[in-house]
Amino acid sequence: MKKLYELNINQIAKIYSLNTSNESTLRLSEMGFIPGSIVRMIKKNPFGGPLELKLNDYYIAIRKEDALMIEVK
Repeated sequence: MKKLYELNINQIAKIYSLNTSNESTLRLSEMGFIPGSIVRMIKKNPFGGPLELKLNDYYIAIRKEDALMIEVK
């Protein structure tokens, strides 16, 4: 399974699962990162900086650590 962080710029994927701690899962779920949601990579910042994603017509920035725990198809 591919990780969200591994997507290329402008690549679209569907969220498959969240493999995070309970606190992180709750926070990401409240932001809209739930299985079945469509996400598009907008921008990757260098040196492990935050990612900019488009999720459900919203632009969201998340940490690299969180993106590595989200599996996509």
